[in-house]
Amino acid sequence: MIRTPENQHWVLLGTAPASEEIWGLSQIDFPCGYHIPPGAFAPSGKPLERPKPNGEVWAMGGFAMELAQGGKVIRAEDASGHVAGCRPWVCVFHDALLDELRDRTHTIEMWDRGVSIFYGLWREATHRLGDLIPSADFAAMVDRPTRLGTGGGTSEGAPASAYAYDPEAIITFMSQFMTLSAGDVYIQGPLVARRLGADEHHVTFSIDGLRLEVEVD
Repeated sequence: MIRTPENQHWVLLGTAPASEEIWGLSQIDFPCGYHIPPGAFAPSGKPLERPKPNGEVWAMGGFAMELAQGGKVIRAEDASGHVAGCRPWVCVFHDALLDELRDRTHTIEMWDRGVSIFYGLWREATHRLGDLIPSADFAAMVDRPTRLGTGGGTSEGAPASAYAYDPEAIITFMSQFMTLSAGDVYIQGPLVARRLGADEHHVTFSIDGLRLEVEVD
């Protein structure tokens, strides 16, 4: 077993509808997670930092599952008791490494895409998590469409029920390989995404009256 410190943050890839739209990353057969360092999250009250390289910048919105209690080798029938709820999530993302990989003469394989996304998601202050929505309240909105607005307009995205893996499946799978802790967060990926223009500095992710608004410098 891998023992992780408390309050780890992970992002899951290939589990959300917009993953294929943005990266061409098809669904993975298990919850594949990358660790996200604390520096990738903008401090409260501070704007998200726009990635600096030239190229396409995306704004993305979705949800992150948070654990109420930890454990290891958690059974599927017990997993729901480990879920505190979900937090709305917004990220601004630029896949600079993928731009570089496109210049190569051979095909970009899944491994290249995975490493490239990992590199992009580690950028400083490019993530923001909203307030926790308790599991009972979140259950009432999982089938509602999501929306992401920028200065250039609004896009409608998939509901949270479109995620390939529910929180219980994530907990059961991940606890086979590491000890989970209360407060751990698993970002489940983008349900909706929009290209963010150079002159656009405000992003709003919303669902069923709930809104997470962020500024982008």
